Amino acid sequence: MNDRVNEINTTLDSLTGIELIKPFEQGKFDAEGKISVYVEELEEALTFDVSISPQYPFKSHDSETIKFSNENLLEYKHIMGNGSICIHTAHSPVLSTKLGYDIDSVKAWIKKYYVNQDTDEHYEHLIVPQKTFKESHFAYFFIEVDYEFNKNQFGFVEYSKIGSGILNRDKIDSNIIQRFKGIDNKELVGINWNFQLKSLPIHVGLFIFLKDAPSNNQRWVFAQWKDFEQVLPQSFLKFLYIVEKDHQKYKGKSLPLLVGYNISMTEIHWQVIMLEIGDFPIYGQKENQQWLTMIDGNKTINWAMTKNCSYKYFFGRGVLNEKLTNGKILIIGIGAIGSIVAKTLVRSGCKKVDFIDYDHKEPENVCRAEYSFFSGISNKTNDLINEMCLISPFFEPRHGGYEFSEAFDFYLKSHLKDKTIKKELEKRLNEYDVIFDCSADNDLLFILSQLKINPKHFSLSISNHAKQLVCGAEQNRY
Repeated sequence: MNDRVNEINTTLDSLTGIELIKPFEQGKFDAEGKISVYVEELEEALTFDVSISPQYPFKSHDSETIKFSNENLLEYKHIMGNGSICIHTAHSPVLSTKLGYDIDSVKAWIKKYYVNQDTDEHYEHLIVPQKTFKESHFAYFFIEVDYEFNKNQFGFVEYSKIGSGILNRDKIDSNIIQRFKGIDNKELVGINWNFQLKSLPIHVGLFIFLKDAPSNNQRWVFAQWKDFEQVLPQSFLKFLYIVEKDHQKYKGKSLPLLVGYNISMTEIHWQVIMLEIGDFPIYGQKENQQWLTMIDGNKTINWAMTKNCSYKYFFGRGVLNEKLTNGKILIIGIGAIGSIVAKTLVRSGCKKVDFIDYDHKEPENVCRAEYSFFSGISNKTNDLINEMCLISPFFEPRHGGYEFSEAFDFYLKSHLKDKTIKKELEKRLNEYDVIFDCSADNDLLFILSQLKINPKHFSLSISNHAKQLVCGAEQNRY
């Protein structure tokens, strides 16, 4: 270990613009020291406390294992709550080489964010401390809504719990926001999740839209309730008092408060504060013969996690071409191939996907298709619809289910010579933009070749024992 510390000190001593203020020593876990860093644009060097983990020069959990910290720099961009600056550097398995790369990155940070005080084109979210509340973490997911909130507008929100899990070693509950309501409990706007999410049990919380970020420096979210004293209107504080009074029978229960603010001219972000009924950060005070509701400034704010799950963020760079994602898709046959095609499309941003399959899903299907054992025996169509809803909150089948599949197969194969029914079948199929035939059904392939259908039409199947994959994209597939 002494050789490692000596190499760190020797390397830093040899670098231009670096001075060892406190040579590195091996602590219980990390090697720790203090350096000053000078670049030409500075009047005087900046100092940093440096800690180097045992994993260095390798990353740990995709994070750098060296930290350069200075709590006096918290007002600048790309710096964490503990004062450590955010750097991203090149890889090297050689300690001395990697240390040189990291020092170059520190100098680049100083020039960009300390000297030039640059701001990046993308929005840099407020830093929100992640702590447990009542021995659990809480997360709330929202999407953009077609509604214009007014400054200091407040009311109720409805939300649903979607699951519980473990985050590190702590419990975490994840929730989705379902709708916003006014103080009169009338709906302002609903959230356009898929039908399964909309059917979940409802719980009630609160919201206020501030318009401006709850931060003193656009970097750190408010830490104490006293930070809100000049921000929250008296009307909202009275609203909190009434809500707590009306919910005394739920004393000790958690209540989320959504705090909204603009992060651009058109986009709103929501943070969530966890309140405890019976312990709201407010009290009454009489002034000029009038009772006012005041903020208890000594209380610490309990922030929860939030995620904007709007379509553009949910799929990000994983989205397919708009002709598919905005198109109406039909998949005929959802076995080994069809179910995988379906899952791939839905995971890649497709929203309107219908399934046709008369078969049932049984336990032996699980090993070769996109079904789960947990749901037991069921109709393949209904089971896969449920699976897709669990993947994407934006998936919404237009048609589907066993009845649709039965009717399709029956009429297609028994009434092909009936011109009226044939036209109706053609009309129904021409509602789609793309059709994937994954049925491996030669009869169906023949019948489809007799119909006048405009959508792009692909046939996909596997041979016996899954030794070959056959893909057909020509008009004369049969």
